[in-house]
Amino acid sequence: MTRLLTHHAVYGLDLGQTGDPSALTLLTAVESIHSPHTWYDPTHPRHRHWLLSDARIFPLGMAYRQLAQQIHAHMLAFLASHPQTPITLVADATGLGRPTLEILHAELAPTAHLAGIVFTGGQSHSQSQHPTLPVTIEAIPKLDLIQNLIHSIESRQLHLTPGLPLRDELREQFRSLRYTNNTHTGHTGITVAPGSSHPHHADLVMALSLATWRLRHLFPQAPNPLPQRLPGF
Repeated sequence: MTRLLTHHAVYGLDLGQTGDPSALTLLTAVESIHSPHTWYDPTHPRHRHWLLSDARIFPLGMAYRQLAQQIHAHMLAFLASHPQTPITLVADATGLGRPTLEILHAELAPTAHLAGIVFTGGQSHSQSQHPTLPVTIEAIPKLDLIQNLIHSIESRQLHLTPGLPLRDELREQFRSLRYTNNTHTGHTGITVAPGSSHPHHADLVMALSLATWRLRHLFPQAPNPLPQRLPGF
């Protein structure tokens, strides 16, 4: 018999703008316990991993308040079957993200803990507090976020639920990504390849990278070198 324990749920939210939609992913930290009997004890083997159990893209142009309400409804449905599981929402705080955090906080508190991440193109990391909310905002290079996600996939830390919605869309967004080099700064970045089916964005990839970054810090692993390539690239 196998028993599955859910220790934490992290939603990653990539906020859309005028030309791209918002995307949401749900990643859970789970532990599977395998027993040849009808009971479980500390001697039975355990395996910890992260499970991508939901992914969705919201209609283009959806108001942020309506977006917050739909996310809250999704969280309440999740809590109905996992009442003791802590929930965190990690939201894109780039550009208009900071005032949007106020909308999300007003709707989601106290259902979920809220955190923000600002995408940067440099190499340094920094941390600050929202000026009016108890919300931590990290500034993290987009390349670091995606490479952390790649590492989670290649190390088999991250699993996908069978029949995951938008599985093919997520795969295609991954395939559209390419490394770039800034000749002025010498920094390596990442962008969507010209001529791809996603010419301006990779919403699901970024939403998943936000959730993965948070889980890796909630449940740290032994350090491993980050991969220097994209899957299949």
